[in-house]
Amino acid sequence: MNNQKQQKPTLSGQRFKTRKRDEKERFDPTQFQDCIIQGLTETGTDLEAVAKFLDASGAKLDYRRYAETLFDILVAGGMLAPGGTLADDMMRTDVCVFAAQEDLETMQAFAQIILYVKEEMKKNNIPEPVVIGIVWSSVMSTVEWNKKEELVAEQAIKHLKQYSPLLAAFTTQGQSELTLLLKIQEYCYDNIHFMKAFQKIVVLFYKAEVLSEEPILKWYKDAHVAKGKSVFLEQMKKFVEWLKNAEEESESEAEEGD
Repeated sequence: MNNQKQQKPTLSGQRFKTRKRDEKERFDPTQFQDCIIQGLTETGTDLEAVAKFLDASGAKLDYRRYAETLFDILVAGGMLAPGGTLADDMMRTDVCVFAAQEDLETMQAFAQIILYVKEEMKKNNIPEPVVIGIVWSSVMSTVEWNKKEELVAEQAIKHLKQYSPLLAAFTTQGQSELTLLLKIQEYCYDNIHFMKAFQKIVVLFYKAEVLSEEPILKWYKDAHVAKGKSVFLEQMKKFVEWLKNAEEESESEAEEGD
């Protein structure tokens, strides 16, 4: 077994160029996907080569226009079909987060690549709340979930715990955290087996520092949507009370310190 550590990719930081395109140019995410996957296939599993390819492609391909497709590929390995699954007739790549070895060094290398793309998208005015919605959909899309309600929560927690660092990279803003909360609420409502898993997912993300107190309290107070409202608010009641008490204790200790 080769114990030599794989060198982490380094990125030159070249800015992706936003092309001035003809307004009549056809939106073709499939063609964009094929170009990216072909390049990733040629790089193989060499993350240094992957980083260089993404860096160079940013000057030629319209990352801003195809942001959702790019994140689908980097996270899930291909463009997601409606409903959040990988289409059988689409090209795929194993050079993605889901197919990566589950060791810390490899995951950190992929995180560096994705963070680089994130920074370039920020320069191209693609807001983080939009990105976290894409990442959430990708993370949840490629798992065959258990149909038993009592087992799917445990399965979801195990899966999401593994990808918490990835999600945390895209929740550096309060609005991004709130967007993620709403995505979780909608997902748990739309997928009936997840109805009892909502609170467990939120608590996991709080412990993993994906979510913080203020957005959770705001969601509970007035920022939630109607889907499953009564069920999810009831699930969250005790945890929200705990958060409020912890917040009050922290404020009291701060005042005493002054």
